[in-house]
Amino acid sequence: MRVTGDIQIVQFNDPRVQHLTLAGYVVVGESWGARLRLSDPPDLSALDAAVVAATEKTFLIQELDFSWAPHVTALETLNHADYPYTPATEVPHRNESDMLELWRSGCRFFGAIDGAQLVAVSVISLTTARGETEFTSVHPAYRRKGLAVAVKAASIIALAADGVRMFGTGGAQANTGSIRMNEHLGYSIEERWLSLTMPQ
Repeated sequence: MRVTGDIQIVQFNDPRVQHLTLAGYVVVGESWGARLRLSDPPDLSALDAAVVAATEKTFLIQELDFSWAPHVTALETLNHADYPYTPATEVPHRNESDMLELWRSGCRFFGAIDGAQLVAVSVISLTTARGETEFTSVHPAYRRKGLAVAVKAASIIALAADGVRMFGTGGAQANTGSIRMNEHLGYSIEERWLSLTMPQ
């Protein structure tokens, strides 16, 4: 359900939740935020293993340059309807120009390639505080093969090599597959959010 009216997004244990519900607001979405904190020096063994597991299945896991923008755009277009919606986690429709702008802004792209086909991608940005995953996407025919874990692990390994030790990610509570994938990589959910609105 898409919500277009007044939206209040608050942490689930915030006292405002009770005040809002008493005022008639209803919950229309649940989301979460997770953190991965690496030691220094970092232990990347579990992340390395995720990448190796994918390469042993003959997938090529590598960082992507901007020439892959059409492939990333096509993959995201294919998968867009599969992202669970909440007002706090709505994924924008991105065209090729949008993808190129992510590269220009400093985002790094990591993909899984089968032959010449891009079948998974994870995009990460670097803020002053941490590396933040922008999105991770896997072709429907290639899901449940460990590729989301592999490409996201590759992104973390790359930033860890540059000294980054804190990583963030998040998503819709309904996306249990994403939660399991991130827990496998060592993320811990530290924030849970509720989206509330007044019924129309």
